[in-house]
Amino acid sequence: MVGMNELNRTYLPINSYGVIGDCHSAVLVSPDGSVDWGCLPDFDSPAIFCRLLDAERGGYFQIAPTEGNIPGSQRYLRGSNVLQTRFASIAGEIVLTDFMPVETLSAWPYKAMNNNTWTREDGSCHCLVRIVECVHGEMSVTMRLKVSPNYAADPCAVELIPEHLGAFISSGKQHVALAIVGAHLLPSYTVQVVQENNEAHATVVAQVTLREGERLLFAVGMGRTAQSARRLVEEELPTRNFDAELAHTLHAWRKWIVGSSYQGPYAEWVERSALALKLMTYAPTGAIVAAPTTSLPEDMGGVRNWDYRFTWLRDATFTLYAFNVLGFTEEARAFTHWLRRLSYANGEDLQIMYGIRGERDLTEFELHHLSGYCNSSPVRIGNGAAEQKQMDVFGEVLDCIHLYRRQGCFERYGETLEGPLWSMMRTLVDHVCAHWQEPDSGIWEVRGGLRHFVYSKVMCWVALDRGIRAAEQMHLEADLVRWIAVRDQIRADILMNGYDTNLGAFTQSYGDATLDASNLLLPLVGFIAPDDPRMRSTVDRTIEQLTDEHGFVYRYHAEDGLDGSEGTFAICTFWLVDNLAMQGRIDEARSLFERLLTYAGRLGLFSEEIDSVNSTALGNYPQAFTHIALINSANNLRKAEIRMAEQHTDPLIAAIRLQQQ
Repeated sequence: MVGMNELNRTYLPINSYGVIGDCHSAVLVSPDGSVDWGCLPDFDSPAIFCRLLDAERGGYFQIAPTEGNIPGSQRYLRGSNVLQTRFASIAGEIVLTDFMPVETLSAWPYKAMNNNTWTREDGSCHCLVRIVECVHGEMSVTMRLKVSPNYAADPCAVELIPEHLGAFISSGKQHVALAIVGAHLLPSYTVQVVQENNEAHATVVAQVTLREGERLLFAVGMGRTAQSARRLVEEELPTRNFDAELAHTLHAWRKWIVGSSYQGPYAEWVERSALALKLMTYAPTGAIVAAPTTSLPEDMGGVRNWDYRFTWLRDATFTLYAFNVLGFTEEARAFTHWLRRLSYANGEDLQIMYGIRGERDLTEFELHHLSGYCNSSPVRIGNGAAEQKQMDVFGEVLDCIHLYRRQGCFERYGETLEGPLWSMMRTLVDHVCAHWQEPDSGIWEVRGGLRHFVYSKVMCWVALDRGIRAAEQMHLEADLVRWIAVRDQIRADILMNGYDTNLGAFTQSYGDATLDASNLLLPLVGFIAPDDPRMRSTVDRTIEQLTDEHGFVYRYHAEDGLDGSEGTFAICTFWLVDNLAMQGRIDEARSLFERLLTYAGRLGLFSEEIDSVNSTALGNYPQAFTHIALINSANNLRKAEIRMAEQHTDPLIAAIRLQQQ
């Protein structure tokens, strides 16, 4: 374990981090007590802590024993996203409690964005709170706060405010406040500013010896100006009752998660995944980020590094599927209202992804001054995929609204599908009718040219199918004759051109013999029965050609316009679990599911990909896609077990199986 005196420690495994957040932003906390990634006040704000992407230049906020060889162990407090890190030695034991205060986790009422995104309703700032307490013996503790504004690109000035036990750090655009609460009650403590390695970013260092029962609290907040940051240090942060805010935050998380209706196997894993997904929702708008990080590599040392702090319509709708499994509907309501507010004139103008406030311009550029995680460069900000044409997104959006309708949410919330929302749906369906025969970049956002991807065609079929169902069942105005004809045409086209009879599988795109894991979704969206011979053989070919020695699934083995390789994808492996379960191959499905769980971090969190050879996590973290799939697979395993129990002829065995659910 890394000590406090090892300032330039090596990179830690991606999935070793704990994650805390307040549904506005999130930070990553390492087992050695260091916040190595943090964008405040919002998910997409320029990072003020980015040691995760450059161990030398990047800022961090570490609280740990001064003696450098004491390891830390982490856990979440029950039913919450409040994190504790415990350090124990012969001399003593300290507990570090990290949280970001929340008011409420209700996704409604929906609030439009305003300019003051970092203030709460009562006017105080969103902040990061860290409480360190000695629970046994005594221990010397050191805090180091190195703020590196704008991804370590901007220099900053540090000023201590001794009379108020704090400091503020100011650059041209970002202003950070640090308040130290409770130090005046301790016999001795020191706070100083030191220059270490990088003259542009000084470090605030505080040192204290804590004895049993003594504690110290550190709060970091953001100000709009240097003056407001100073005011936070002098007036606002020291007067807040953070003990009450911690109790309220714990209550809010627990009140939310107890609303889950899931009762089945792997409940602890499902709960942690749900809490991670909720953490990645953006409360002011209802948007959902794909991950709270950028540029964590899919290929160690390679160039497949992307910014995921945006809202992909696909990822967000998949998230809502998972929430539906658990019985949560407010998130779908907030996201549906966010959809209505998106700026687009017609289907052609609909982007596949937006900023968390609905921004269209997500220009991608590289930060050359950062070395990247484990020297995996470039570090990218923004995402050029926003400009891609991906036809599958229409099906995902319409399926999301379809699911919301089937849940009875319109009636529950006194709303109606008619009006602007149905107008949007009809516009999207008409667009698919006119353009489904065109090539696109596909679900995986390949940068090697447009093709006729099978999954994209299937989701065009889904778009028509969901539009037709809504029109028929709710008697809404629609060109049903045309829609039904096009839906049938798409299906026939896919079965003729998307299934290779020689290979015995659905292929990645028309005219090739490449497999693609996205085709494992075909039975999940209702395009084809899971036990259809064509789907059974597709699953078999996928296992033969797209899995590693552990049975984990690669997306594809094909040229995609990028250098380097990538790991197996956790979400694709969960899709394989789903198919095996639906085909009645339950033992295989359960074995693969449990094998995959062993590659989570100790806190039960997953990144996007897995290098099973080296047992390392790859890609951005925590990854919404992965936790979505975990929830769905646990539920599909549960349903498959119930079906098997119901079909079993021995009543005793059937009863035992059902009891195990």
